Amino acid sequence: MNCDWNSKWVDSRLFSQVFVPPVANDSGSAIGTAIDAQFRLTGDPKIDWDVYAGLLFRDDVPFQRDAYDVLERDDALVADLLANNLVLGWAHGRYEIGPRALGNRSILAAPFSDEMRERLNVIKQREQYRPIAPVCLREDAGQWFGCRVDSPYMLYTFKATTDRLRAVTHVNGSARLQTVTKRSNPELHALLSAFRTRTGYGVLCNTSLNFKGKGFINDINDLDIYTRDHGLDGFVAEGRIHLLRNSPVYAAYLRRSRDRSTLASKGATV
Repeated sequence: MNCDWNSKWVDSRLFSQVFVPPVANDSGSAIGTAIDAQFRLTGDPKIDWDVYAGLLFRDDVPFQRDAYDVLERDDALVADLLANNLVLGWAHGRYEIGPRALGNRSILAAPFSDEMRERLNVIKQREQYRPIAPVCLREDAGQWFGCRVDSPYMLYTFKATTDRLRAVTHVNGSARLQTVTKRSNPELHALLSAFRTRTGYGVLCNTSLNFKGKGFINDINDLDIYTRDHGLDGFVAEGRIHLLRNSPVYAAYLRRSRDRSTLASKGATV
Protein backbone atom coordinates (compact mmCIF):
# COMPACT_ATOMS: atom_id res chain seq x y z
CA MET A 1 0.00 0.00 0.00
CA ASN A 2 3.05 2.31 0.12
CA CYS A 3 2.62 4.07 -3.22
CA ASP A 4 5.92 5.95 -3.00
CA TRP A 5 7.90 2.74 -2.54
CA ASN A 6 5.91 0.98 -5.26
CA SER A 7 6.81 3.79 -7.64
CA LYS A 8 10.48 3.62 -6.65
CA TRP A 9 10.58 -0.11 -7.52
CA VAL A 10 9.31 0.74 -11.01
CA ASP A 11 11.66 3.70 -11.40
CA SER A 12 14.67 1.61 -10.30
CA ARG A 13 14.49 -0.41 -13.57
CA LEU A 14 15.78 -3.42 -11.64
CA PHE A 15 12.86 -5.52 -12.87
CA SER A 16 11.34 -6.10 -16.29
CA GLN A 17 7.87 -5.94 -14.74
CA VAL A 18 6.52 -4.83 -11.37
CA PHE A 19 3.07 -5.96 -10.23
CA VAL A 20 1.73 -4.82 -6.89
CA PRO A 21 -1.44 -6.69 -5.85
CA PRO A 22 -4.27 -4.41 -4.68
CA VAL A 23 -5.55 -6.99 -2.16
CA ALA A 24 -3.13 -6.65 0.75
CA ASN A 25 -5.50 -8.39 3.16
CA ASP A 26 -7.08 -11.80 3.78
CA SER A 27 -8.67 -11.95 0.33
CA GLY A 28 -5.24 -11.36 -1.20
CA SER A 29 -3.79 -14.15 0.93
CA ALA A 30 -6.44 -16.52 -0.45
CA ILE A 31 -5.69 -15.52 -4.04
CA GLY A 32 -1.95 -15.88 -3.43
CA THR A 33 -2.42 -19.35 -1.96
CA ALA A 34 -4.44 -20.38 -5.02
CA ILE A 35 -1.75 -19.03 -7.36
CA ASP A 36 0.94 -20.87 -5.42
CA ALA A 37 -0.99 -24.14 -5.58
CA GLN A 38 -1.69 -23.76 -9.30
CA PHE A 39 1.96 -22.97 -9.99
CA ARG A 40 3.16 -26.04 -8.08
CA LEU A 41 0.65 -28.30 -9.84
CA THR A 42 0.82 -26.91 -13.39
CA GLY A 43 3.87 -24.64 -13.60
CA ASP A 44 1.61 -21.75 -14.60
CA PRO A 45 1.10 -18.94 -12.04
CA LYS A 46 -1.28 -16.88 -14.18
CA ILE A 47 -4.95 -16.72 -13.15
CA ASP A 48 -7.96 -14.65 -14.22
CA TRP A 49 -9.33 -12.49 -11.41
CA ASP A 50 -11.23 -9.25 -10.92
CA VAL A 51 -10.79 -6.66 -8.20
CA TYR A 52 -14.57 -6.09 -8.28
CA ALA A 53 -15.32 -9.50 -6.78
CA GLY A 54 -17.14 -8.61 -3.55
CA LEU A 55 -20.85 -8.89 -2.85
CA LEU A 56 -23.45 -7.14 -4.99
CA PHE A 57 -24.89 -3.87 -3.67
CA ARG A 58 -28.32 -4.30 -2.06
CA ASP A 59 -31.01 -1.73 -2.81
CA ASP A 60 -33.90 -3.98 -1.73
CA VAL A 61 -33.89 -2.94 1.94
CA PRO A 62 -35.95 -0.13 3.56
CA PHE A 63 -34.44 3.35 3.98
CA GLN A 64 -35.68 6.91 4.48
CA ARG A 65 -36.59 7.52 0.86
CA ASP A 66 -38.66 10.63 1.69
CA ALA A 67 -35.46 12.41 2.77
CA TYR A 68 -34.39 12.56 -0.90
CA ASP A 69 -35.31 13.85 -4.31
CA VAL A 70 -34.93 10.69 -6.41
CA LEU A 71 -34.09 10.89 -10.13
CA GLU A 72 -33.14 8.40 -12.80
CA ARG A 73 -29.43 8.15 -13.53
CA ASP A 74 -28.16 10.92 -15.80
CA ASP A 75 -24.37 11.25 -16.00
CA ALA A 76 -24.55 14.81 -17.35
CA LEU A 77 -26.65 15.82 -14.32
CA VAL A 78 -24.35 14.02 -11.88
CA ALA A 79 -21.37 15.74 -13.50
CA ASP A 80 -23.10 19.13 -13.10
CA LEU A 81 -23.88 18.38 -9.46
CA LEU A 82 -20.26 17.49 -8.79
CA ALA A 83 -19.04 20.56 -10.69
CA ASN A 84 -21.21 22.62 -8.34
CA ASN A 85 -19.42 21.14 -5.32
CA LEU A 86 -21.92 18.52 -4.23
CA VAL A 87 -20.28 15.50 -2.57
CA LEU A 88 -21.92 12.23 -3.58
CA GLY A 89 -21.71 8.61 -2.57
CA TRP A 90 -21.31 6.25 -5.52
CA ALA A 91 -22.30 2.56 -5.28
CA HIS A 92 -22.61 0.12 -8.17
CA GLY A 93 -22.34 -3.61 -8.68
CA ARG A 94 -19.92 -5.67 -6.58
CA TYR A 95 -17.66 -4.02 -4.05
CA GLU A 96 -13.89 -4.01 -4.39
CA ILE A 97 -11.75 -6.65 -2.71
CA GLY A 98 -8.82 -5.06 -0.95
CA PRO A 99 -8.67 -1.76 0.95
CA ARG A 100 -8.81 0.71 -1.97
CA ALA A 101 -12.05 2.29 -3.18
CA LEU A 102 -11.80 1.87 -6.95
CA GLY A 103 -15.09 3.29 -8.15
CA ASN A 104 -17.74 0.82 -7.00
CA ARG A 105 -17.93 2.01 -3.37
CA SER A 106 -16.63 5.56 -3.50
CA ILE A 107 -17.28 9.10 -2.38
CA LEU A 108 -16.83 11.39 -5.38
CA ALA A 109 -16.29 15.15 -5.55
CA ALA A 110 -14.79 17.88 -7.72
CA PRO A 111 -10.96 17.94 -7.53
CA PHE A 112 -10.27 21.65 -7.74
CA SER A 113 -10.09 23.23 -4.27
CA ASP A 114 -8.36 22.89 -0.93
CA GLU A 115 -11.76 23.47 0.66
CA MET A 116 -13.07 20.29 -0.97
CA ARG A 117 -10.17 18.24 0.38
CA GLU A 118 -10.83 19.68 3.84
CA ARG A 119 -14.55 18.88 3.60
CA LEU A 120 -13.86 15.30 2.52
CA ASN A 121 -11.53 14.75 5.47
CA VAL A 122 -14.26 16.03 7.81
CA ILE A 123 -16.72 13.59 6.19
CA LYS A 124 -14.20 10.78 6.59
CA GLN A 125 -13.52 11.79 10.22
CA ARG A 126 -9.77 11.91 9.75
CA GLU A 127 -6.85 14.32 10.06
CA GLN A 128 -6.67 17.28 7.70
CA TYR A 129 -3.17 16.41 6.48
CA ARG A 130 -4.51 13.21 4.90
CA PRO A 131 -4.46 13.39 1.07
CA ILE A 132 -7.37 12.61 -1.23
CA ALA A 133 -6.72 10.47 -4.29
CA PRO A 134 -7.70 11.32 -7.88
CA VAL A 135 -9.49 9.01 -10.26
CA CYS A 136 -8.85 9.91 -13.90
CA LEU A 137 -9.72 8.82 -17.41
CA ARG A 138 -6.83 6.73 -18.69
CA GLU A 139 -6.71 8.83 -21.85
CA ASP A 140 -6.28 12.03 -19.78
CA ALA A 141 -3.76 10.67 -17.26
CA GLY A 142 -0.74 11.75 -19.31
CA GLN A 143 -1.99 15.31 -19.64
CA TRP A 144 -2.76 15.89 -15.96
CA PHE A 145 -0.38 13.51 -14.16
CA GLY A 146 2.34 12.55 -16.64
CA CYS A 147 1.09 8.95 -16.41
CA ARG A 148 1.58 6.94 -19.62
CA VAL A 149 0.62 3.52 -18.22
CA ASP A 150 -2.44 1.87 -16.69
CA SER A 151 -2.74 2.46 -12.94
CA PRO A 152 -6.09 0.82 -12.18
CA TYR A 153 -5.52 0.02 -8.50
CA MET A 154 -4.33 3.36 -7.04
CA LEU A 155 -0.95 1.94 -6.02
CA TYR A 156 1.56 4.34 -7.61
CA THR A 157 2.25 8.06 -7.35
CA PHE A 158 2.65 10.46 -10.27
CA LYS A 159 3.42 14.17 -10.47
CA ALA A 160 0.53 16.51 -11.19
CA THR A 161 1.19 18.75 -14.18
CA THR A 162 -1.21 21.52 -13.12
CA ASP A 163 -2.01 23.40 -9.91
CA ARG A 164 -5.71 23.32 -10.83
CA LEU A 165 -6.26 19.94 -9.14
CA ARG A 166 -5.50 21.09 -5.60
CA ALA A 167 -7.89 18.73 -3.82
CA VAL A 168 -6.02 15.65 -5.08
CA THR A 169 -2.41 16.90 -5.13
CA HIS A 170 -0.04 16.22 -2.22
CA VAL A 171 2.12 19.02 -0.83
CA ASN A 172 5.08 17.63 -2.84
CA GLY A 173 3.09 17.79 -6.10
CA SER A 174 2.41 14.07 -6.32
CA ALA A 175 -0.91 12.24 -6.55
CA ARG A 176 -1.95 8.65 -5.79
CA LEU A 177 -3.64 8.02 -9.11
CA GLN A 178 -6.26 5.55 -10.31
CA THR A 179 -6.83 5.38 -14.06
CA VAL A 180 -10.13 4.18 -15.54
CA THR A 181 -11.01 2.74 -18.94
CA LYS A 182 -14.32 1.65 -20.45
CA ARG A 183 -13.24 -1.91 -19.83
CA SER A 184 -12.01 -1.56 -16.24
CA ASN A 185 -15.05 0.34 -14.93
CA PRO A 186 -17.63 1.40 -17.55
CA GLU A 187 -19.95 3.15 -15.05
CA LEU A 188 -17.20 5.38 -13.67
CA HIS A 189 -15.68 5.95 -17.11
CA ALA A 190 -19.02 7.29 -18.34
CA LEU A 191 -19.27 9.70 -15.41
CA LEU A 192 -15.68 10.90 -15.79
CA SER A 193 -16.33 11.52 -19.48
CA ALA A 194 -19.42 13.58 -18.61
CA PHE A 195 -17.41 15.54 -16.01
CA ARG A 196 -14.74 16.24 -18.63
CA THR A 197 -17.44 17.55 -20.99
CA ARG A 198 -18.73 19.77 -18.17
CA THR A 199 -15.40 21.06 -16.80
CA GLY A 200 -12.60 20.12 -19.19
CA TYR A 201 -11.11 17.67 -16.67
CA GLY A 202 -11.76 13.92 -16.64
CA VAL A 203 -10.68 13.80 -13.00
CA LEU A 204 -12.56 13.45 -9.69
CA CYS A 205 -11.76 13.07 -6.01
CA ASN A 206 -12.22 9.45 -4.98
CA THR A 207 -12.24 8.23 -1.39
CA SER A 208 -13.72 5.13 0.20
CA LEU A 209 -17.41 4.80 1.05
CA ASN A 210 -17.30 3.22 4.48
CA PHE A 211 -17.97 3.88 8.14
CA LYS A 212 -14.72 4.57 10.00
CA GLY A 213 -12.91 1.35 10.80
CA LYS A 214 -15.39 -0.81 8.86
CA GLY A 215 -15.64 -2.32 5.39
CA PHE A 216 -17.36 -0.89 2.33
CA ILE A 217 -21.01 0.09 2.63
CA ASN A 218 -23.08 -2.50 0.82
CA ASP A 219 -26.78 -1.70 1.21
CA ILE A 220 -28.91 1.35 0.63
CA ASN A 221 -30.01 1.69 4.26
CA ASP A 222 -26.42 2.00 5.47
CA LEU A 223 -25.71 4.37 2.59
CA ASP A 224 -28.69 6.52 3.62
CA ILE A 225 -27.51 6.62 7.25
CA TYR A 226 -23.95 7.49 6.21
CA THR A 227 -25.18 10.24 3.88
CA ARG A 228 -27.31 11.92 6.56
CA ASP A 229 -24.91 11.44 9.47
CA HIS A 230 -21.65 12.36 7.70
CA GLY A 231 -22.71 15.33 5.60
CA LEU A 232 -22.89 14.03 2.04
CA ASP A 233 -25.26 15.82 -0.33
CA GLY A 234 -26.68 12.61 -1.75
CA PHE A 235 -25.67 9.45 -3.53
CA VAL A 236 -25.95 7.57 -6.80
CA ALA A 237 -26.76 3.88 -6.43
CA GLU A 238 -27.74 1.27 -9.00
CA GLY A 239 -29.16 3.62 -11.61
CA ARG A 240 -30.79 6.29 -9.43
CA ILE A 241 -29.69 9.68 -8.08
CA HIS A 242 -30.73 10.43 -4.49
CA LEU A 243 -30.30 14.09 -3.47
CA LEU A 244 -30.68 14.97 0.19
CA ARG A 245 -33.45 17.53 0.54
CA ASN A 246 -32.01 19.21 3.64
CA SER A 247 -28.49 19.57 2.20
CA PRO A 248 -27.52 23.27 2.08
CA VAL A 249 -25.26 22.66 -0.93
CA TYR A 250 -28.06 20.94 -2.85
CA ALA A 251 -30.49 23.73 -1.87
CA ALA A 252 -28.06 26.33 -3.22
CA TYR A 253 -27.71 24.30 -6.43
CA LEU A 254 -31.50 24.28 -6.86
CA ARG A 255 -31.66 28.05 -6.39
CA ARG A 256 -28.96 28.59 -9.02
CA SER A 257 -30.68 26.16 -11.37
CA ARG A 258 -33.98 28.01 -11.05
CA ASP A 259 -32.19 31.30 -11.71
CA ARG A 260 -30.60 29.83 -14.84
CA SER A 261 -33.95 28.45 -15.98
CA THR A 262 -35.58 31.87 -15.49
CA LEU A 263 -32.83 33.57 -17.53
CA ALA A 264 -33.07 30.90 -20.24
CA SER A 265 -36.85 31.38 -20.52
CA LYS A 266 -36.16 35.06 -21.28
CA GLY A 267 -33.72 34.19 -24.05
CA ALA A 268 -30.51 34.74 -22.09
CA THR A 269 -27.45 32.52 -22.50
CA VAL A 270 -26.84 30.55 -19.27
